[in-house]
Amino acid sequence: MSIRHHRWKLLGMLQYSTSASRIAVIGGGASGIFSSIQAAASVAEVFVFEASPKTLGKVKISGGGRCNVLHDTSKATNEILENYPRGKKELRGLYSKHWTPQDSREWFEQKGVKLKTESDGRMFPTTDKSQTIIDTLLHSAEQAGVDIRKKSKVFDITKDGIGFTVSLNDSAEQFDSIILATGSSKAGHILAENLGHTIVDPVPSLFTLNTKPQVQEGGLLHELSGVSVPWARVSFKFTAEGKKKKQVMTQEGPLLITHRGISGPSTLRLSAFGAREFHNIDYKGDLFVHWAPELGNTEDLASQLWQYTSTIPKRAISSTCPLKLSDGSSAIPKRLWASMVTKCGFEKETKWCEAPKKKINALAIMITQCTLDITGKNTNKDEFVTAGGVPLKEVNLKTMESKVCPGLFLCGEVLDIDGVTGGFNFMGCWSTGYTAGTGATAYVKSLNTASK
Repeated sequence: MSIRHHRWKLLGMLQYSTSASRIAVIGGGASGIFSSIQAAASVAEVFVFEASPKTLGKVKISGGGRCNVLHDTSKATNEILENYPRGKKELRGLYSKHWTPQDSREWFEQKGVKLKTESDGRMFPTTDKSQTIIDTLLHSAEQAGVDIRKKSKVFDITKDGIGFTVSLNDSAEQFDSIILATGSSKAGHILAENLGHTIVDPVPSLFTLNTKPQVQEGGLLHELSGVSVPWARVSFKFTAEGKKKKQVMTQEGPLLITHRGISGPSTLRLSAFGAREFHNIDYKGDLFVHWAPELGNTEDLASQLWQYTSTIPKRAISSTCPLKLSDGSSAIPKRLWASMVTKCGFEKETKWCEAPKKKINALAIMITQCTLDITGKNTNKDEFVTAGGVPLKEVNLKTMESKVCPGLFLCGEVLDIDGVTGGFNFMGCWSTGYTAGTGATAYVKSLNTASK
């Protein structure tokens, strides 16, 4: 049955409420529940419609079940915003004037949630359980009087004068305002389009990269799954529209070797900032890795490696990486180093004093300009993040109200906003959710005032 026929079928079952203040939140995820709590603080009736049997699904599995609820809120706003491939400019006002990262932290703390900040900036509840965050949100919603309806799929939303009709499974209900918080789902995008919005085509973000030739037998990364490089630089070249010369995108950070390729913060950041570029090349191409960027370029490394032929002449080259970072730690893990040495043609027993300069130079190139063949991607289906959604230019970021459909408010991942891993996406959910909730409240109050 088409949406249009479904809607006409339901008109006879339309439920009218005597309340002048009804807000429907479509979507029971992080931003949806948070917006409903804010809206219900001063509006008579707030309903959350969630299509699945459970709410807060992503919250449950975030951070390996611990819920990476925020990122270090003591950091400056400008530093935090650097972690948003899309939305960096637009979020500045929200994070500075409307609902700051510090406001989010204080909200949870006032609800009794104790938070901790780990060395990489990720913030978790001290219980290390996502259920702590879920219970806090749902209890707050219950206290505010929010009516959460699970297994309630919204088929259509129509604008009727100054109000809205929401078509459900077997009924239709009227509301004064709508908060669309459907995440990156196609169904949510369709609802937004039906209400006049355009959609930036969604593509995957935050994914790991497959390097099949390198992880196969005989490849540089074969049987190195689990090896972590403390700091690497990853980059790839791509053709940009209107540019003759190939562009280069680069990110740095820890790198993790997996059984399929590479992951870790540096890879995930690259995948987020290059989400569309990777999509355009069908996730196939060359990736370049500098395994120890702190130590300089190829010439610098070649010079340093050559010095070892006289400073540690009797040591086997393959035994341990002699290159040290500023903190004194090894620049390259032992197993990866041994694989590099072998790939450059050294025998296992070759000593530094026996190393020919040609092979030393080859090793320097391997460290600084290592080429990996990208053959595909992998995403965590539960923590899936996309680039795309409703363009921010179609939304008033001061209230999160639609510029094309008065009374419609949007928040969370239905918008073309996404952050890198580390708590930034939830940070966006809390801020846009709060602003949408208070914006919808102000809107329905203005309707009540106008009707008097």
